[in-house]
Amino acid sequence: MTARKLHWWRAAVITASVTGLLTGAAHTALGADPDAAPMTPAAPDTVEQRAFESAAVEFGIPMPLLMATSFQLTRWEDHNGEQSVAGGYGPMHLTDIDPDQLRSENPKLMKLGDHPTLHTLTEAAKLVDLPPEQVKSDPEQNIRAGAALLAQRAKNLGEGKLPNNIGSWYPAIAELSGSPQASGAQSFADDVYDVLGQGRARTTSTGQRLAFAKIPEVLPDRDLRGTNLKNVEDAPLGPKPECPAELDCRYIPAAYAPTDPQDPTGGYGNYDTANRPKDVKIDSIVIHDTETSYQTAISAFQNPAHGAASHYIVRSSDGQITQMVPTKDMAWHAGNWDQNMRSIGIEHEGFAAEGGKWYTEQMYRSSAELVKFLADKYDIPLDREHIVGHDDVSADNPAKAGGEHYDPGPFWDWAHYMKLLDEPLDGDTGGDDVVTIFPRFDANRPEVVECQKDKPCQTLPAQGANFLYLRTEPRDDAPLIGSPTVHPDGSPGTTRIEDWSAKANTGRQYAVAERSGDWLAIWFDGKKAWLKDPGGTNTAPADGADLVTPVRDQIPTYGLSLPQPGEYPSGIDARKIKPLPYKVPADQVYVAGEETKALDYNVVYDGLNNPNNHKVIVGDEVYVPISYNYRWVYVKESDLKSV
Repeated sequence: MTARKLHWWRAAVITASVTGLLTGAAHTALGADPDAAPMTPAAPDTVEQRAFESAAVEFGIPMPLLMATSFQLTRWEDHNGEQSVAGGYGPMHLTDIDPDQLRSENPKLMKLGDHPTLHTLTEAAKLVDLPPEQVKSDPEQNIRAGAALLAQRAKNLGEGKLPNNIGSWYPAIAELSGSPQASGAQSFADDVYDVLGQGRARTTSTGQRLAFAKIPEVLPDRDLRGTNLKNVEDAPLGPKPECPAELDCRYIPAAYAPTDPQDPTGGYGNYDTANRPKDVKIDSIVIHDTETSYQTAISAFQNPAHGAASHYIVRSSDGQITQMVPTKDMAWHAGNWDQNMRSIGIEHEGFAAEGGKWYTEQMYRSSAELVKFLADKYDIPLDREHIVGHDDVSADNPAKAGGEHYDPGPFWDWAHYMKLLDEPLDGDTGGDDVVTIFPRFDANRPEVVECQKDKPCQTLPAQGANFLYLRTEPRDDAPLIGSPTVHPDGSPGTTRIEDWSAKANTGRQYAVAERSGDWLAIWFDGKKAWLKDPGGTNTAPADGADLVTPVRDQIPTYGLSLPQPGEYPSGIDARKIKPLPYKVPADQVYVAGEETKALDYNVVYDGLNNPNNHKVIVGDEVYVPISYNYRWVYVKESDLKSV
């Protein structure tokens, strides 16, 4: 998912109220939950702990249930009052989506833009007679307003009365999960009750110590027939997840349906059916972060208006995995059609700017086991050409260049992750012409800045990072290199988290251009870029890399490997390929990846019964991916020669 951006197709589907955006915390075989509370946790005495206790009393809610609600949504974090990527505010994630913004970006969402579940902040604020702005920014009042909303929802289902025991809250929690389908809502409610049976204790990033003790042997009322959820009778059913047997995996289906049931020609979500690898080979796995909670992502992917989904989601607290799209099908996850055709997407619960707070060892290990399982099943090489971050994926057309995604971000430990895949990056052979970027994660703590709307930019806490800054000259005070697509005015690169123009990421390989003392220059983004590498401490030798150079100056690059228009059969509109703004100058050298023939896949919604649905188009042109800048791009084989 895109970090810190609120797009209509993401915000529009967050139709969940405060209690609907929760995650669970069941244990996996790979390790216990680090936030699980001890048998008798010390009673914290912090402002937010007292806020939960007083709000629970005021609105008649079992305090552990209220705290579990907030924990599962935000781990009790309020993100400094900033709106989440899912449109929510504060520890209770109360939503406030601008309907005019939705309508301006997609007129079909007019009705959805007015849906009350996109405006739980306003509703909750009215229940406690406070201005919405205060509920956004004041964590105590956010907790209080969220509690009022939870109580109101329960009364609506109980003919004006609150449940008389903690197990009877189950249907209300499920209905408010944000998942329109009973399968997602039920899994969410199950997770909440798992957490209640374990307890939780945690210190937030602002120093708030919070905890609730476990409540054992709660028997939830799992009867959802009185709710407004869809497909209640089918909720327990579903495919078996494609997952290693030793992992805690479940299957909850993403939406495959028109955004308007009355008009299936008007768009659909959130993936395309296919028959991979029989029709298209799966050759890569893309690592994402959600920029929202586990359950919020599940809820979003179950709504066809979302316009995106991944095959899997991994939970931060314990590494639980939810599969949402069959691997044979093409999930819309990478923001690049070519990558979607060929890859499997795995979302990881977390925020790029908060890195290590979310990227837990349980998550790394669970994800790595899943990747090894999938790589073995589909014969995918376990290297950084084929196991990529969303931030390794280029735009698929020039209009999107410069604004590509940057998740999982600078604090994802690629070196550790690849070691868990049994493919460590620190090779011991190789010449002087190619290097693997390999800074020592814990010791590499470059400045990273986050800039949020209407707030001063802040330097993020120093922590292990996976990249090296690149400079115009071999000296510490030289400007960072800049990309014209990121900085059209020609200004240098910056240390902002989303600015990838001067970053070289761990595991990526580049051709060596020059050495000067402690500095090493690589060919990067059409220029010579310098990184500090005293004694080879920030790089590793690269073994067996293929090097290519252009046959002429300024050869074009592409985000897709499409056939020529004349190679498309009659009845199928040719997809047009446009060069990216990234050019490759003569005499520069780049690392080449695995070549591929031009490929496209014609697919529409199955309900339209189109005779040309699921047609593979293969062209004669051969494309070669090259490690060009922060990302991989395609070039035509005919424009290259080997070095």
